[in-house]
Amino acid sequence: MPKILAALAFILIFGASLCAEEVTVAKVNDTVLTQKDLEIQVDRVIAKTTFHRDVPLEKRKRYYGKALEELISRELQYQDALKSGVKPDKARVDAQIEKIKKRFKPEEYKASLERSGITEEMLRSQIEKEMVIQAMMAKKVSEADPITEEAVKEYYEKNISRYKQPETVKLRLISTKDEKKANDMLAKIKEGDDFGEIAFSMSEDDHRLKNGDIGYMHRGRLLPEIDEVAFKLKVGEISNVIKADDKWFIIKVEDKKPEVQYSFEQEKAGLKKELETKQAQELSDKWAADLKAKAKIEILLKTETTDAAK
Repeated sequence: MPKILAALAFILIFGASLCAEEVTVAKVNDTVLTQKDLEIQVDRVIAKTTFHRDVPLEKRKRYYGKALEELISRELQYQDALKSGVKPDKARVDAQIEKIKKRFKPEEYKASLERSGITEEMLRSQIEKEMVIQAMMAKKVSEADPITEEAVKEYYEKNISRYKQPETVKLRLISTKDEKKANDMLAKIKEGDDFGEIAFSMSEDDHRLKNGDIGYMHRGRLLPEIDEVAFKLKVGEISNVIKADDKWFIIKVEDKKPEVQYSFEQEKAGLKKELETKQAQELSDKWAADLKAKAKIEILLKTETTDAAK
């Protein structure tokens, strides 16, 4: 259950203070969803969509529409799963709580709960809900048509260009804003000075710290003027001074790797997993859409995408 753990641990570690009033933001059949429920879901959305953890209130509001839509879908799926007889496994819920606790020192865990404005019972409820939804989802996936090898191969053939490693070159690079300095550096290298040492002592970019090593690059990753020269040089060759982007560059090709087309056999396992993930998402979306079509939903919070949640 790693996704549940990651999302809920995120809420405890980074979540905004959720000491919100118990304002009703939506009603789903007979269940009331509160502002606090919404804020918890906003933190889950933030965890999935951005690396910036400290999101100010005004920016958080931009996530309300998406979070409310997801919150309603999850509630409908939870209600439907319960009606189908799915129940949370108490032992597994306890195990998930313990795993989350282990991410904190004892006093930090309690402080994180208080800071996030949630109780351990609320945390337990979130885990139970996710387990019930995922158990029902697993049942739906198991009842769906399996992804066959023929389907995987057809997908591979339709998207074959995605499974290609382009030609790459491994480069060392020197740069400067001074044309005379660039020519002086090139002269030193031609006289026998080590390219890496010149890069370290005289280059004017961060790559100098690695003796100019910028690693493997494929076509299109470099400035066009450098790109054109790099793929024409042979391994071990050094360029003349290249002008690009108002700077002067010297490059050395250290290695080349030809274009490689990965075979179906090499990609098969990953592709099958990719298609299974896609199928599961489509089943989940359809499940939520079917439930929404029959549900009584009242949205009391105005957001930019409120209509999408209806």
